[in-house]
Amino acid sequence: MAAEDDDALLRALKQDEDLPDLEQMRKAVPNIPDPWRGIVMKIDRFADLYGHVLSWLVLALVAIVVMEAIRRYAFNNPSIWAYDLSYMLYGTIFMLGAGTTLRFGGHIRTDLFFKDWSPRTQAGVDLVFYVLLFFPGLFFFFWAGFDKALSSFMITERASASFWRPILWPYRAVIPATALLLMIQGVSEVIKAAFQFRSGESA
Repeated sequence: MAAEDDDALLRALKQDEDLPDLEQMRKAVPNIPDPWRGIVMKIDRFADLYGHVLSWLVLALVAIVVMEAIRRYAFNNPSIWAYDLSYMLYGTIFMLGAGTTLRFGGHIRTDLFFKDWSPRTQAGVDLVFYVLLFFPGLFFFFWAGFDKALSSFMITERASASFWRPILWPYRAVIPATALLLMIQGVSEVIKAAFQFRSGESA
């Protein structure tokens, strides 16, 4: 009965139009010629790889939270490090996962009008916003984040939210790393949009 329930759940999920077909999205876009196709495939595989690594950090986060809850409420002996580790892990997963999320089109898009446009118009709008807003904004995001992380490293900045007081520069370095990963994935998305605009076919 459990197997039948699992099969029914999988069928229902596959029929849900709001859920993207990740396996289909992992395939190379057919209307992109070489060498651009190879570039897109390498960048997308890289996003898949670090997204997979980040998914394991979710298990670490869950383990820390569960262990801390048991220590706190069952043994009245909370740790001094679980709070810092939990928010740092959550922030790292959330931020660094942005590039993989972009690769699978998971970011919020106001598509009230966008979804009704032709593939060529959609690609044209994407290209304009990538060039005028996405890359310039992320460049300044990277620069400001790198400056802050470097400053934190130079003064050996420590967190003040708990008695553990861990060093902060690795956590602050997540900000420029996020911007860099997003820009790398943005290159792939721009190539896809450019060839979608040229061919008029949806990627």
